[in-house]
Amino acid sequence: MATEEEMMMEEAMMGERPPIPMGMQAPTRQDPLEGMPTEARNMLMEPDEEIEIVLMARLANIPQEDLNVLDAAITPEVSRILMKILPELGDILDKVADATPAPPMPEPSAGALGAL
Repeated sequence: MATEEEMMMEEAMMGERPPIPMGMQAPTRQDPLEGMPTEARNMLMEPDEEIEIVLMARLANIPQEDLNVLDAAITPEVSRILMKILPELGDILDKVADATPAPPMPEPSAGALGAL
């Protein structure tokens, strides 16, 4: 006769996982910045020049076809959220926009990376 542990392993291997017992559930995620002062939190949200350099290098190594796909997928709404996660991306887009001549009005479907 199979033990409970063996039965659970067999069910997990078959893709049917039993519910996790109440006492063994994973702890909930806590904010890692919870005890950090507000000023320090705000500093973390500021763009970092080193991260910007890394992002520029990575973008420079992505084929244009991939950039076009990414550009089509990043809507203005998604772009605003990405800028919150990676404020360096906003700086990069600003620099690209400053360095390129203003194109005629872009198509409405143009995404956030249209100028790259």
